[in-house]
Amino acid sequence: MESRLSKMNLDILSIEEIAGAHAGNIYKIEALSKNENTREQYIYKKFAEGRDQEVEIHKNIEEIMTSFSRVVNVWETSPKAMLMWDLGYPVKARFEVLPIAEKKMLISDILKVLASLHGTDTAQDKLPVYQLNAEWKDWCLEQLGKLASRKSWASPQWESTIQEVYDRLDIPHYKSKCPSVITHGDPHLENIFYKDERIWLIDWEWAAIGSPLRDVTILMQDVYDEELISFVPEFYLQCLRKRGFILDNDDFWSDLSYLYIDHLTMMLAWEVEKYFQGYVSEKRTREIIEWKIGEIERVREELETKGLKGRI
Repeated sequence: MESRLSKMNLDILSIEEIAGAHAGNIYKIEALSKNENTREQYIYKKFAEGRDQEVEIHKNIEEIMTSFSRVVNVWETSPKAMLMWDLGYPVKARFEVLPIAEKKMLISDILKVLASLHGTDTAQDKLPVYQLNAEWKDWCLEQLGKLASRKSWASPQWESTIQEVYDRLDIPHYKSKCPSVITHGDPHLENIFYKDERIWLIDWEWAAIGSPLRDVTILMQDVYDEELISFVPEFYLQCLRKRGFILDNDDFWSDLSYLYIDHLTMMLAWEVEKYFQGYVSEKRTREIIEWKIGEIERVREELETKGLKGRI
């Protein structure tokens, strides 16, 4: 790291490793620019083995990422790494304590940025194509099984609910219906920053071509309020239509519902993993699981009531 930054005419003044469940090692760096004789703050991310897809993604869509992220340099040789400007704290750090009106304003700004990304022209062969499968369901059932073996409060019904919903809706074989666009792939609130009066996105390793609702339903994973859950897709649909997207209403809500269920399942499993690693309390883990299971049941009931399932 020191050698790489030295070649960029940066002298490291301080290094702090940022703890957390990251796909690699992340360091907060203060460095002196020899060219400008100024102190600058950076984030250096050294990717874990097998989790360095972001390097290839950046190479393929660098011209697009430049508008939405603040990458300074990328090293494709081992150890693969990325240097970014330090954007401060993710918006999740303050989101939960905001009044609901301010939460709506912040979410609106994020959705406008996502709509801008989704409206970007890009060659389809530069990114993989994303489709639903059974991966998150299988991982979630495994995680809930582990939890049930360790904690008496873990309900076996949670596993039954997940399995039943995936079977009844045949989620792993669902084909997205909205026009395919470039998607970030992981825009939850810990990957979103507000700096210099702009929204920025980090962690692009899951970027792919897919339904625009892929990103929206991941963003919704950090929302635990019924009013906001209703607000997000309605506002985003307005954003798309203002940008000239021609969307069938049923296709939009169908993609939203299926992708939302799959991502609720994914994040449910991930929250259990964070609990196992000591990052989330037992009380909060239980609250999150109960909320997400409740949302899965609600969306499944709405799909069947509206008759959308019959047209999928």
